[in-house]
Amino acid sequence: MNDTRDPEEAATDDNGGALDPREAARLLEQTSREAQRQFSLTPPLVTAVMGLVILAAYVALWLSVLGQHPYSGPNLGVIALVYATVAVGSAVGVKVYQRARAGVSGPSVALGAAEGIALLVSIGGSPVIQGALKYYGASNAIVYGVIPAAGPLIVVGTTVAGIAASKADWPQFGAALAVVTGGVVALFVGPINAWLVAGIALFAGVVGYAAATAWQRRAAVRV
Repeated sequence: MNDTRDPEEAATDDNGGALDPREAARLLEQTSREAQRQFSLTPPLVTAVMGLVILAAYVALWLSVLGQHPYSGPNLGVIALVYATVAVGSAVGVKVYQRARAGVSGPSVALGAAEGIALLVSIGGSPVIQGALKYYGASNAIVYGVIPAAGPLIVVGTTVAGIAASKADWPQFGAALAVVTGGVVALFVGPINAWLVAGIALFAGVVGYAAATAWQRRAAVRV
């Protein structure tokens, strides 16, 4: 019997023929999801590593003041090391963020810039408070211990929590809430242990956020 099918239909059905448009679309979507899955794993992994680095930095600060009586604060060498660590971690974080935001334009870019400005302003809050307390004669335990250890977690953490809530970014909100909680606890454990509590809180918040983000993205890929 002669094949009465349309030539294009026959070519679509036969092995080695043209690919059905619906099948091509399905394969394209599958490939895109796989690529997204591979890419999405990178930022959470980098974030988790940064959490370990932050914890190590705060443990170094804690060890530098352990046993001080009277309390005088971390030594300058450890502070310089911590600032260098934060600078490197921030640079890596910016690179990952830029990679994730590549090709994004419009209102979301302006919103991201506004969020960055808000964070910069909040970061400056703790040093200003320290300066005021030093001016009014507060003790070293307050100026160089409790405030620098707990203050940034509370001030910056509440800012991040507000930004996250406005975007319904619940992993980020949960991480910020954990950091703020750790900052509040650090206020009441003394100038020495405040550094350790702050480091643990930051580690828990950062790693928790990385885990929640990775789970959220994997779940989205499976849909």
